[in-house]
Amino acid sequence: MRPLALAALTCAAPVAQAVGIDYAQVDTASNATNGVIVSALGPTDTATPPPLVSATYARWSNGEAASIGYVYRWALPGEDHRWFVGAGIGANSFRNRASSTDRDDAAVSARLQSEWLGPAPGGNYYALVQAASFRRTWLATGQYAFSSVPFAPEWTRYHERGYQSTSLGLRISIGVPRWFVRVGVIRAEGESRPYVGVAYNGF
Repeated sequence: MRPLALAALTCAAPVAQAVGIDYAQVDTASNATNGVIVSALGPTDTATPPPLVSATYARWSNGEAASIGYVYRWALPGEDHRWFVGAGIGANSFRNRASSTDRDDAAVSARLQSEWLGPAPGGNYYALVQAASFRRTWLATGQYAFSSVPFAPEWTRYHERGYQSTSLGLRISIGVPRWFVRVGVIRAEGESRPYVGVAYNGF
């Protein structure tokens, strides 16, 4: 089964590129499921960062949220360490899955984000902070990728009105270019549960 799975992922990479997907990630645990797809509207190997289009989904015990967004980005001065800032707009929805007073909601939102990446001792780092006006949603994530080992520790904090989660885990190379397995622990709603996921990084 493992060789078949690896072969399928190897074939999936050019398919993802052909349909314009530059990043995709899905994680699931017994208390939460999260997914994101990102496409860059232009070449990513230039000094000027291209705009991004993204789709996200989060589901937890008493709610679920989804969004589609567009962010225009600028590069701030820097060589080895790069800093991108962005602003844009999104379409968001929330569905209440419990009998609380929180109502279903849908609205257009304003978006801001900031990215940092560059070399670090023994590898490189990447950090991202995003915020949206819809339900006071924000996300912060960081990664430290070592050059000599096939894994990278990751940390993510997600917040939206009525739900917050923190995850800590590893992104592990599986021997297929641009594909990774993700494992770790997510703490949400007062409980800590293991999660497992898969990620494709075409950037």
